[in-house]
Amino acid sequence: MSDLDRVASATLFTDQNKDLLAKMLEKALLQPLVPMEPAAAQKYMERVAVRTATDNQTDIELFQTVQMSSSESTYVMRVALFGNHQAIGLDIMDAENGQFFIPESCPVCQLAEPTIN
Repeated sequence: MSDLDRVASATLFTDQNKDLLAKMLEKALLQPLVPMEPAAAQKYMERVAVRTATDNQTDIELFQTVQMSSSESTYVMRVALFGNHQAIGLDIMDAENGQFFIPESCPVCQLAEPTIN
């Protein structure tokens, strides 16, 4: 397992944070969404993440895609994990048709502190 996989497992994919990520997706889906080509969405949203990290005086630890389901569909959301235990939801792909969308504003959530077992 790579170091980035360990970071994702210890933060984004813990049981405490699954509900937070689901709420982040729901919050993003309630906003106006702009369709965008995959490469353009990735480039644009990664710049948004870098700007947000800079504004919050933190670093980006990793970018991770997370598959989640809402009441209507299944989505893949790109998430940036910050060094201050926050995550920002970036672009969203509808898993059924492959269309990428970017939300009007990116939801940020405070993640649970990682626990060491």
